Amino acid sequence: MKKTILLTLACVTSLALKAQTLNVNIGDVTYAIPASQTGEMLYENGTTLTIGNKTYSLNEITNITVDEQAVEANTIDVNYSDAGAKVRISGDVAAYITARVNGAHVTIDASPNLAQEITYNLGGSSQNGSFYMTGSYKMELALNDLVLANPDSAAINIQNGKQTKVKINGTNSLTDGLRGVDDDSDGHKAVFYIDGHSEWNGSGTLTITGNVKHGLSTDEYVEIKKNFGTLVINGTPGDGLHINQYFQMKGGNVSITAVGDGIDVGAKKSEKENNGQIIIEGGDLQITVTGDAVKGLKCETDMSILGGTITINTSGNAVYEESEQDLSSCAAVKCDGILTISGGTLWLASTGAGGKGINADGAININGGNITVVTTGEVHEYGSLDSKPQAVKSDGNITLAGGEILSCASQHSGTAFKTDYQVLTNGATVMGIGGKATTAANTSTCTSNKYSGVNVQGGSTISYDGVSFVIPEIYSNPSAKIMVSKKD
Repeated sequence: MKKTILLTLACVTSLALKAQTLNVNIGDVTYAIPASQTGEMLYENGTTLTIGNKTYSLNEITNITVDEQAVEANTIDVNYSDAGAKVRISGDVAAYITARVNGAHVTIDASPNLAQEITYNLGGSSQNGSFYMTGSYKMELALNDLVLANPDSAAINIQNGKQTKVKINGTNSLTDGLRGVDDDSDGHKAVFYIDGHSEWNGSGTLTITGNVKHGLSTDEYVEIKKNFGTLVINGTPGDGLHINQYFQMKGGNVSITAVGDGIDVGAKKSEKENNGQIIIEGGDLQITVTGDAVKGLKCETDMSILGGTITINTSGNAVYEESEQDLSSCAAVKCDGILTISGGTLWLASTGAGGKGINADGAININGGNITVVTTGEVHEYGSLDSKPQAVKSDGNITLAGGEILSCASQHSGTAFKTDYQVLTNGATVMGIGGKATTAANTSTCTSNKYSGVNVQGGSTISYDGVSFVIPEIYSNPSAKIMVSKKD
């Protein structure tokens, strides 16, 4: 039979007299129910207790307490320590949440019936902990001075397939462990993995240190908002950011050091907005990649740089299997479609053998900005083929319509602007320096001139026809070929 518990216990009789909270504690998980939400509690057959919409097994309850700690609706708080983790769930979502804690490893399962957005607040510190979440409704994940390291797998793994709003507060760090799993599983793909799309804001700092594969990996897009603080990716063996659909950066500071690609964006099989694109509109992006045949920026379709400050350094040799025909993917910026640059400050350097500063399988359109591209490596030979260290290379037209562009290609057969199609000087202020000459198309709207046998040394200023640039310190060419152009 059912009985109604009328709160006869002394600690509970005054619950409604103040803004008090009833805490149902099950091990390290607390369901915190404000007095206004408790209502009548149904006690059945001495085995269960129902409060609101959630039924608890009495044999699982550690204790029930009352305090005056306020409860914010639609929230789950996780506090980490080396002794373990504590989880506190607000009563309004308790019926939809199952939480498990093993030491400092926390698993949250959200019911498919959940139809309200929950904010997960993660804070504290643990050197042997993690956060794993499954669900099917959008959510917010707030990192509040969180220090979390998982020696065996990902530090944070979100498996909800929907939107995750990531808010970074204070100083945070995530580190993964030394064991990985197959890439085609939903296991350890990155230090921080999100199955779904994510939008990033908050003024704090997040440092991700990878030991196994990628730093941040997502199954759909990543948007960095204008007000974002700082994201630092440290030395990941794989890619710094490994993303599907698209990457869009509107502000903030992102610094990546990786052995793999800096930012690698793949296209989804189905039609999606901005599918396969990199879009940079603002902020400060710094990328250093050191592996073989790696790219600073890589995407499967279009790449648009509309603002911001970008610094990319690549090193390491290109390594290809015999079946592959060239080394075009060893580039600081690699695009398989149309590359459009319309503003901002762009500084690119490629020092590996056969490397490229910018490489696009489609056309390259530069409409504005301050752009410096440098390659310094030697020719890379593989069998009967070779790859030359070109500064800007395209399999379509290269149109230089605006901005200030200094392109310095290696003295070892490098070309400042390399294409089998046309280089169009249509209004940009341009200086192209290389071991081989660049010739602008006679259909260009602005005239250009060529000079040869010029001794170009790093730190010097080179001036021709009213076009002047300070040469980067890393570049030298004792017998350079130069092309210059500016708006008539």
